[in-house]
Parts: sequence; structure tokens; C-alpha cells
Amino acid sequence: MGTGARRAVHGLLVATAVAVAWLLVFRVSPRPVWHHTFDLRVYRGAVRWWLDGHPVYDFVRPHTQKGFTYPPFAVLVLLPVALGTETTATVLVTAVSAGLVVLTTWWLVAPVAVRHGWPRWVALGVAVPLALALEPVRETLGWGQIDLVVAALVLADVVALRRGRPWAGVGIGLATAIKVTPGLFVLYLVVTRRRRAAAVATGTFALTVLVGLAVDPSARYWTRELWQTGRVGPPTDPNDQSLLGLLARLAVPGAPSHAVWLGLAAAVLVVGMTRAALLHRRGDDLAGATVTGSTACLISPVSWVHHLYWVVPAVVVLVDVAAGTPVVGSWGRRQPLARRAAAAAAAFVVAAAFGCSLIWFFVRAPTSPGTALGENAYVLLVLALVLLLPAREPVGGLCAGDGSRGLMSGAGRPAPGSSSSASRSGSTR
Repeated sequence: MGTGARRAVHGLLVATAVAVAWLLVFRVSPRPVWHHTFDLRVYRGAVRWWLDGHPVYDFVRPHTQKGFTYPPFAVLVLLPVALGTETTATVLVTAVSAGLVVLTTWWLVAPVAVRHGWPRWVALGVAVPLALALEPVRETLGWGQIDLVVAALVLADVVALRRGRPWAGVGIGLATAIKVTPGLFVLYLVVTRRRRAAAVATGTFALTVLVGLAVDPSARYWTRELWQTGRVGPPTDPNDQSLLGLLARLAVPGAPSHAVWLGLAAAVLVVGMTRAALLHRRGDDLAGATVTGSTACLISPVSWVHHLYWVVPAVVVLVDVAAGTPVVGSWGRRQPLARRAAAAAAAFVVAAAFGCSLIWFFVRAPTSPGTALGENAYVLLVLALVLLLPAREPVGGLCAGDGSRGLMSGAGRPAPGSSSSASRSGSTR
């Protein structure tokens, strides 16, 4: 195939991805795309309230019950959104989030493209619109949320760990200082025996707590606000796709049993971290991190849809397996075609569910077992990913100075069929 023909095919692939994303978001999904950056407006109001000399946790946005729900250090991170107009803040946060979609997607897909011999920029051009179509990503943009900042900080540490950077752990520490739940990644570092990075993450977080005393000298957030999870919204809200949210919706008109929730969350925590450690030992650190992030979403008392970013790398892992990357484990070796078909089906189901905003087709439907299944679909899909996401066979040479600058499944040897690794180088909520 000539150069011109290749470019035409590549352009057609990207155009098809854009068209599919557009159809999912604007024709199939019943969910509005734009939420008028409501959460950003709450952030901005809270920070300006604090700048005027008031306690930040006393702020309540007029005509709502919404206040500032993040740790004190997050106030300092959000200072730029309070210094200009509301329009300026919206443009700034939207631009940063959109840029981070491109950056994190590059980290995820570039190594996969190199592994399979795909043009990396074409892979990025296909992946970005599809990532934007997934509900956790577009909800982050629509609400003016900062979940992509948090995800990028964590993924930056995964990249840094693959490259042996001494500062690895700083990103996880900062992410925890902004949203708390990424603290589970510190446990992931511990169970995978990367104690230096765990210490760096813990030290970074501790430093941000001290810095945060300038915002909240009373430590009110850590002693009171953190534990009042009901102030962000009722757990029956379909937006809350945590285990507690699932139990709350199943218990209507009653209340969920917190004893049942604690037992279920503890079991998911143990299973999730055991699986994450296993995936890491098998050489797939991205899969391990994905399972860790997904576990954090499940066990958190509140997990809004825009928290569920980790379905994006999960889909990338599944697509990589569907494209032919071997899976560590006897089943994957004995049944390669079945493994690839299963991975392709799983990637399609997850991407389609989050792309078409599946749960919103059921939230106003008459009560039935099907409705209960549909409105809790995201919880169940994330739980399935925690339990079943595979570990890809390690591939070396793609992280250090090869231009891919992305996340690796592992290190140590080239993929089957390659002559050498060098030949492949190139909130309120």
C-alpha cells in the first residue's frame, strides 16, 4: 500500500472514531453532555469565600446545599479558578482537562501501538475521541471536575516507577491530598513491595496536610468534614456508583445496612488488592493500577460516575489482549482465540455501556429486577474488571528512551513474534 493510500486509511479510521463518539454522545446517550460546570462554580465560590477571610467549610453555594468537600490543600490547588472571571475559570479547567485526556491517553495507547506496529499518532487519534465519549471523562468536563488531574498524577507515578525515577510517589501523594481516595495507591505500592515510592507518597501527603493548616488551622476537615459523606448527596442518587450506592438503591424505601456495606467493602478491598498485587507480579503494572483505582471507587462511600476514570485504561488493556498480546496464565496460553474473543467482547461491553450512558436508561423505569440491574450496571462492570482484568505478558524496551513515553505492561523480554525490543522502538462530588 502506498503512502497516500495509508494516509487515507489512517484518516478514515480517525474519522470513524470521531463519528462513533459523536453518535454515542449526542444521539444514543440520554445524558446531557454539559452540566454548566456546576462543580467548578462551587469550587470557585468556596475559594473566593476563603480568600475573603471565612472558613472554607462554612461555604454553601446560594440556592443549593453544596459546599466544599475536598481536603484543605485542594483549596490552594484551585486558587487559579478564583482569580479571574467565571468564564475564564471554565475555559482554564476545560482546557487543562482536555489536555490531560490527550496526555493520559498517549501514555496508555502509545506502548500498545508500538507493540502491534500501529502508527502511534493514528492510535491516539482513534483513542482520544472514544475516551472523550466515555461517560466518566465527559462528566468530568461537563461538571468542571478535577478527576483527570487526579488520574494524571497517579498515571505519572506509574510511568515514573517503570523508569525508576527516585521521585516516584509524589504524584500519588498529591492526588491523595486533593481527593483522599487515591490513598489506596499507597497501599498498592506497599503490597507490591515498592517501599521507597510508598514512603515518598506518604511523605508528600503528610507535607500537604501541614501546608493545608494554612487553609484550615482547626483541622476541621480531618476531624469532621471527611466523615460526613451524606453532605455530598444521597447514596440513592444514580450518579453514585459505589457499593454503598448500590446497596442504598436496593434497600429503597428503607436504608442500607452499614454493617453489610462494611463487610462487602472489606471483602472487595482484600480481593482487589490481592488481584492488583498478582497483576503486578505477573508484569502488568498498568492492570494492577487499574484494579487498584477501580477498587477505590467501589469501596468509597461515594463514587460519582466521573470518578470512574479507570474504565479507560481497563478498555486499553482489553483491546491490547484482543489484538493478540498474550495473557500470563495457563488459560491464556492454551486458548489464544478464546482469550482474544473474550477480551474483545469485554472491551466492547464496557466501552458501549459507558459510551451510551447505560444507567440513565433505567433511572425512571418501573421497579423491576431488570431496572435494578441496569441502574447499577457501572458498579457491576467495575467489580467485574476488578475480578477479571487479565495480566498481559511483559514486554521490555518500550519505556526508556524509545519515544513511546507511555505505560508498559511489564519489562524483561520482547513480545512473541518480535525480533527484538529495539526493532519496535521508535468536589462537590
